[in-house]
Amino acid sequence: MCGIAGVVGARGTTEQDVWGMVDCIKYRGVDEQGVETLGRAVLGHARLAVVDPENGKQPMSSTDGRVWVVFNGEIFNFIELREQLKDKGYKFKSRCDTEVLVHLWCEKGERMLDDLVGMFAFFIWDQRTETGMLARDRQGIKPCFYASYEGGVAFASEMKAILALPKFQRKVNDAALGHVFSFNYCPPPQTCFEGIRHLPPGTYMRYANGHFSEPKRYWQWPLEGERVEATLEDLERALDAAITLQMRFDVDGGLFLSGGVDSSVVAKRLAPQWNRPVLDALGLRIDDKGFSEYSYAERVAAELNLNLSALDIAASDIPDIAQAVVRHAEQPHGDFSFFLFYLLSRRAHQQGKIVMFTGDGPDEVMLGFRHNEQFFSTMTRANFSMRNYFDLISYTTAKDRQRIMSPGFLPHTQRSAELFMEMIQPWSDLEPMEQVAAYELNYLMPGNNAVKGDRMGACWSIEGRAPFLDHRVSEMFARLPITSKFYQGTGKYFLKQAAARYFDHDFVFRPKTMPTLPIGEWIKAPLFQWARDVLALPDGGRFDRKELHVMLDEHRSGLHNHTRQLRTLLMTKLWLQEFFPAG
Repeated sequence: MCGIAGVVGARGTTEQDVWGMVDCIKYRGVDEQGVETLGRAVLGHARLAVVDPENGKQPMSSTDGRVWVVFNGEIFNFIELREQLKDKGYKFKSRCDTEVLVHLWCEKGERMLDDLVGMFAFFIWDQRTETGMLARDRQGIKPCFYASYEGGVAFASEMKAILALPKFQRKVNDAALGHVFSFNYCPPPQTCFEGIRHLPPGTYMRYANGHFSEPKRYWQWPLEGERVEATLEDLERALDAAITLQMRFDVDGGLFLSGGVDSSVVAKRLAPQWNRPVLDALGLRIDDKGFSEYSYAERVAAELNLNLSALDIAASDIPDIAQAVVRHAEQPHGDFSFFLFYLLSRRAHQQGKIVMFTGDGPDEVMLGFRHNEQFFSTMTRANFSMRNYFDLISYTTAKDRQRIMSPGFLPHTQRSAELFMEMIQPWSDLEPMEQVAAYELNYLMPGNNAVKGDRMGACWSIEGRAPFLDHRVSEMFARLPITSKFYQGTGKYFLKQAAARYFDHDFVFRPKTMPTLPIGEWIKAPLFQWARDVLALPDGGRFDRKELHVMLDEHRSGLHNHTRQLRTLLMTKLWLQEFFPAG
C-alpha cells in the first residue's frame, strides 16, 4: 500500500506542486515520502514499507539512474522475476518488488505487464528518451486516476491529490453525479469531478513524443470463448499458490473474517501456510438481526484455532466517522459497507497490523450477490431483459427523481439506463447471466467494491490481500460453465461445493448476508436527527430540501421504505459538503 502522484509534460510544474499532491495522500505511505524532478516528469511517492523496509525508497531508479518508477501495490512474484533478470545480467540494490519493475521495463517495455502477478498502479519513466508508461493491474484492485493539466497530464492514486494542484479547477461533473442515483456509485471511467478519469483496469497509457496515448488494453476478463471445467483440487492448488506468493511481507498481518463462505475458505487455506505464531482474525458484530455473521466467524475460528476478536458496531459510530468515510471514498455512493471497512481497518491499525487477508473476489465473477440470486431464480432466457435488470439494481425510480431533484439537476439523472446498455453492449452476444457478470467485473468491482477495501484501508495504512483476486484464480472462475457459477438459484456454486469439503452444508448454503449496516432502521430512531441535519446541508440547488425531509418522515413512519434512496442522498449531501462546501 503506497501512494503515487506526478505530473508529466505540464508547463511550470514544480517539486513543491507535487509535494502538495503527496501531502494529501501521505497516509497511504506513512513510512517515507519523496519527490524527484526528472526532465518533463515530476514524480512523487508516499511509501508504506511492507517488503524490505530499509531499501525501498521511491521514486526509485535503475542502477544506472536512467529509468525511474513510482509504484503502488505489490508484485507477488517479484522473487521469481528478479532471479530471471539476474540471469540476464541485471544488478539489484534492494530486495523489494519495486526494483523489479525498472529492470523489467528495460528488458521488455510494455510487454512486462504480462509477467506481473499482483495488484498495482505505477508510472515508469525513462529520462534519457523521455518516454514512459502509466499502468494499472488487471482487475483494478489498486486505483489510478489521471487528468489533463497545463498542457500535460497529472496522475495519482487518489483524486484529492490531483485536486491539490494549484491550477486545477475543481468542478462537479453533474452528468456523472446523476448516474450515482441509479447505480449507487459513479461508473468508471467517469468520476464526479470534471476532468478526472480512472485509468481502466487492465490498461496502460504510453508516453512518447510529448504526449500520452489513450488507454491501451493488455488484459480483459475471459468471459468469451470455450468454457473450462475445473476440479476442486484445481481450485485448492491455485488458491494455495496465490497465498504462498501473498505471504511475502515483512510486517505484522492478519485476516478479516466475516463468517461468510469466501473469507472462511481463505481462512482454511491460509491457516496452514501462516508462518507467524498465531493467525489473528477480526470480525464484525452487529446486534441487529440479519446484519452480522459473527457467530459463523466464531465457528470457523474455533475449528482452525484462530485468534478471533470482535468489532462491535453501533448507530452512534456513524455520525462520528461519516465525514472521514466520505473524504476517503472521494465519490458519493449509497453503500454503507464503506463504514464497516473503515471501522475494521481502524481496529486492525490499532492492533498494529499492516497486511490483512480478505475473501474479496468471488461474488462478481460467479454471480454471488443476493439480488442476482433473487433475480435469476425467476428468469429464463426467454423472458430475461437486461433493461429489467437495470431497473432492479437502480437505486431510485424516475418518479423518485422527479420528486426530489431540481429542474436544473434532473436532466443529468435521465440517461443512466442508456448508459447501462452501452456498458454491456460489448458482451451482448453472451448468455444474459454472463452479461451481468461482465457488468459487475468491469464496472461495479473497480468503481465501487474494490474502492472500499483500498480507500478505507489506505487511510489507516492497511493493505488488503485477496487470494481470490490473484488473476489466475479469477480467470479460472471466469472460464467456468454458467452452471458452475449459478445452479438452481445458488450463486458461487463451484466455490460453495469446495467449501462443503471443509464446513457443514447448512453453513455453506445458508442465505447470503450482505456486509452492510441496518441504516434504514437506524435513521428511523437513533440517527433520525443526524439524517435530517445532513439532508438539510446545502447542495448547490440540486435537490428539493422540503421533499427530502418528507421522504425521511415517510420512511420513519413506515409509510414507505426509502432506505436505498436515503442512503444515496445522505452520502451525496456529505460529499458535496466535503469537496464543494461553497456550493
